[in-house]
Amino acid sequence: MLERPRWWSFLHPDLTARLLLVIGFLLVVAIGYAFGVYDGAAQGNLPAAFNASVALLLYAVPAIGLLKLKRWARIVELILSFIFVIIGFIVMFGYNMTMGVMIIVPHGLIGMYLLSDDCRRAFGLISKA
Repeated sequence: MLERPRWWSFLHPDLTARLLLVIGFLLVVAIGYAFGVYDGAAQGNLPAAFNASVALLLYAVPAIGLLKLKRWARIVELILSFIFVIIGFIVMFGYNMTMGVMIIVPHGLIGMYLLSDDCRRAFGLISKA
């Protein structure tokens, strides 16, 4: 059995590489919204800062929960992914095809992975045998 590096010990041992990729994506988007919060506050545009704050929470909270393999985070992210895929179709057919695809693809892939046996096994929803 290979030993994990000590700096890696804060990660749950059942985390998969694909789940880490999902968490990384969610955190990168959350960081982008953190800049949006700052920009909105710096320009005195409080509605924009508020909207960016809500979006920041919608991405950061499930990402942190997924990092700790919390089952509620998986369910929340599945629901959010489903909602964003629907929004992506609305954007794709009503406004901008490219932007719609850019919303649908990552959130669809996240939803598909969170429903996979590999992910369900990591969360302890099915046996690891």
